[in-house]
Amino acid sequence: MRTTFIQEDCHYSSHKSCHKLSLCRLAFPEENNGSLKKIPILSDPAQYSRLGLVPRRADLDMNQHVNNVTYIGWVLESIPQDIIDTHELQTITLDYRRECQHDDIVDSLTYIEEGEEKSMNGSASAAPHKEQQQQFLHCLRFAGSGDEINRGRTVWRKLAR
Repeated sequence: MRTTFIQEDCHYSSHKSCHKLSLCRLAFPEENNGSLKKIPILSDPAQYSRLGLVPRRADLDMNQHVNNVTYIGWVLESIPQDIIDTHELQTITLDYRRECQHDDIVDSLTYIEEGEEKSMNGSASAAPHKEQQQQFLHCLRFAGSGDEINRGRTVWRKLAR
């Protein structure tokens, strides 16, 4: 299963007392906007990571599985702080591989996505656009077995200051 959220206006607040993702506008992706691009298998070592994440009761649905909002939060936990401070989340795409339950321990791994930047219409973009966006690949996996829970991609837009 794949879920893609595209936000026109959103932000992720990283304050000592709260971690909050404010989703203001959601849209289903068009075929040529890049969100349908395959998310590759990621291997160690991760460039950024947050290890040992554990579901709380509030993270579980009525079937005792971790809900999708929690997965988004866990992906964001391994984003570098300088990106959180200078960019805003534009798009997040998650490919779900398996369910996570209340007693699982999860590792969040993040990698800078290398390669040619694409504009929203699929054509190669100019250098200024590349400086305004940063893309990351993500993997949530079980800490013990290393089995994937999901893969993801985030696109971050530089804040106008």
